[in-house]
Amino acid sequence: MNKRGFELALSTIVILVLAVLVLLFAVMFFTTSSGSFIGTIKNYFSYSNVDSVVQRCNLLVSSNSLNGFCCEKIEVKYYLNDKKMNGMFSCRSIIDNGIDNRVNGLSCEEVKC
Repeated sequence: MNKRGFELALSTIVILVLAVLVLLFAVMFFTTSSGSFIGTIKNYFSYSNVDSVVQRCNLLVSSNSLNGFCCEKIEVKYYLNDKKMNGMFSCRSIIDNGIDNRVNGLSCEEVKC
């Protein structure tokens, strides 16, 4: 039996799998602007997504996006007393409900959702 062809095929498959993984991590590295790459990887494997939501909300504050900050609701997964919780919140309601205090604030009095 000729095993040379089988070894070549197996090594080619292993190299292709490794190349795809490297490409995937490279794309994620450059799309998350490299500073928060490790944090983004951790968010994929943990239940809570509060860190990425806080980052999103603070980006909306820095761009002065009142409608996005006050009206757009996103799913937030968090822990409360060691119990998994989730809900749909706007950035303003994250502050009002005390889910996280790292979110910078904007006034939503003028915005009608």
